[in-house]
Amino acid sequence: MHRIIFNFGPFTVTSYGVMLLIAFVVGIWLAEKRAEKYRVPREIISNLSIVLIITGVIGARFAYVFENMDYYVKYPGEILKVWDGGLIFYGGFGLAVLCGLIFLKKRKVKIAPVLDIVAPSIALGFFFARIGCFLNGCCFGKPTNLPWGVVFPENSPVGWVFNTPVRIHPTQLYESFAGLCIFITLLTFEKKKLFVRRILWKGYLFWLFLVLYSGWRFFVDFLRYYESKAYLLWGLTHNQLASIFVLLLSASVILAKVLRKINDELSETHI
Repeated sequence: MHRIIFNFGPFTVTSYGVMLLIAFVVGIWLAEKRAEKYRVPREIISNLSIVLIITGVIGARFAYVFENMDYYVKYPGEILKVWDGGLIFYGGFGLAVLCGLIFLKKRKVKIAPVLDIVAPSIALGFFFARIGCFLNGCCFGKPTNLPWGVVFPENSPVGWVFNTPVRIHPTQLYESFAGLCIFITLLTFEKKKLFVRRILWKGYLFWLFLVLYSGWRFFVDFLRYYESKAYLLWGLTHNQLASIFVLLLSASVILAKVLRKINDELSETHI
């Protein structure tokens, strides 16, 4: 854990904020490079990135504040301090997707190719952002006796929760590694055509990302520490319930698309 990088007068530069900035910059750069391949104007991706970043942060922060409303009612001045951590992915993802679709519709840009363009950027962004979570000490795991468990300082969120040095799952690094693996998987599917060529369709990388991320997020949340209020139904967290919904939705879209493509192929062979 290394929360503060340095202080510059009244300003504090945090590791979480720096890693979040790196995630955005690298993600935008990658998406703009991929736009050439998909024949989408770079300025569309640049403008879309601004929309996604702003709405994503707002949505993620709003979801976190809503979940911790009792705290922020007492300390409303803390609401805007996103550089200290406190973002919920599905809240930001939902608002960003909605606003991104509206933006593309107004600009009359085909949506499917853009979904393929941005999917790897989102995955790579997780790789950097979760490292920021680890350095910040947030989003930590439950106690473990495994040899790679991590002991955080007493003056950290872990210390405040457990009140004693304890070895915990580094769930932030689990998620960071998962983001990198998903990123590599998406590019591999795209390059090697691991889906049979005839059943490929534009936009499939985005739906594949959702399957991989939601499946992983559902699993890793069993290892992550949450306050009791985060458990909503069947002993599952709000993130796990959201993951189930996203997993079923994205898997259904992929299955429906694949079956439709296969059916079209079979119909053509019988003509």
